[in-house]
Amino acid sequence: MLAQQYDPVWSWLVLLLFWFIFALFFQEFQMWRYLAQIGGFLNYLGQLLNTASSNVLTALDKIKRREVQRAEVESTLRKMVDFAVIEPTSLDPAGIVPKYKHIINNYVSTYEREIGKIVDDGVSVKNMATAVEALRYMNFIYKVIDHYYKLARKYKAYYLVIQLTMLLPLLKELTDTVGEAVNAFIKGVPIGDSAGPQVAYNILSRCSGVKYYHDVKDTVVAECELQGRKLHVIKALGPGSTVGRLDEAVEYVFGQLKSTPKYIVTIDAALRLEGEKTGEVAEGVGVAIGGIGVEKFNIESYATKYGTPLYAFLIKMRQSEALTTMTKEIHDGVIHATKRVEEFVLTHINPGESVLIIGVGNTVGVGQPEAA
Repeated sequence: MLAQQYDPVWSWLVLLLFWFIFALFFQEFQMWRYLAQIGGFLNYLGQLLNTASSNVLTALDKIKRREVQRAEVESTLRKMVDFAVIEPTSLDPAGIVPKYKHIINNYVSTYEREIGKIVDDGVSVKNMATAVEALRYMNFIYKVIDHYYKLARKYKAYYLVIQLTMLLPLLKELTDTVGEAVNAFIKGVPIGDSAGPQVAYNILSRCSGVKYYHDVKDTVVAECELQGRKLHVIKALGPGSTVGRLDEAVEYVFGQLKSTPKYIVTIDAALRLEGEKTGEVAEGVGVAIGGIGVEKFNIESYATKYGTPLYAFLIKMRQSEALTTMTKEIHDGVIHATKRVEEFVLTHINPGESVLIIGVGNTVGVGQPEAA
């Protein structure tokens, strides 16, 4: 019996048909796969958000006033998690920095006032206000991702889905970090960003004749002496969670205390590159301070006005380390930075001269030494 003759034309036609169908539905398949990944991440983030919310509610229940009911606590939490901050108009850029500062101060005061209706203790108010603020940030991330996820599904926006998928690893690291930050603020323990205030604390511990001024809200200004050098040390008032009003404290030193420091030295946490090690200390010129730039602008303005040189010490860490409980590597960096700041003072400041040292960062879990 003769074997059936093989026809290559039909094979090529089948292969071309297969590739046509594959090309036609490949994007749909990829779209479905990417949407599934984003949907899974949203479910994970929703669970993380619910867990963090439950932890905050549990913490508030333990420290709330007796007359406050659970329903009031839940209502306050929902309101503050959806709280909005509206940026000032920049149509006329002149004077926009004071506008930003005014809105930021209102924002912080509003959060603390609402939490203060539930909690009595001042330290707990600040810690819980910051924990709720972190919860608000996590909720905002969830809403933004969900918004673009639903837009992509609605309009079948393939490239929008690809961009979201590419960002998922970074977003997961960020949201995990914020979730851990909520627990750190609830416990009131120092975080990585507390490195600057911790250095200021250590410097004060090595000084003699420490005198404190509490005329600036949420901020402490200390006056002391280190081997004949006069030091003015500024940090946020701890151990409650706050970053203080450092620019107002600088103005207080120059204006009210009539001091003319030879240097303004800032110490702050700084984001490290992947090739750098956590806890490394770097030096530089300028104002080491993060945020939207209001305090940095004001401190630079005062330094320029009085002709005071700016020097900075940076303690390197990842963003996840800055927002979570302080690690041993960061603590070692704090010890090393303290020694280098002290060496800088003794080397560059002559006996009888003064220097202004600012510990920048969130001072949660970091108070101030007893006045000598």
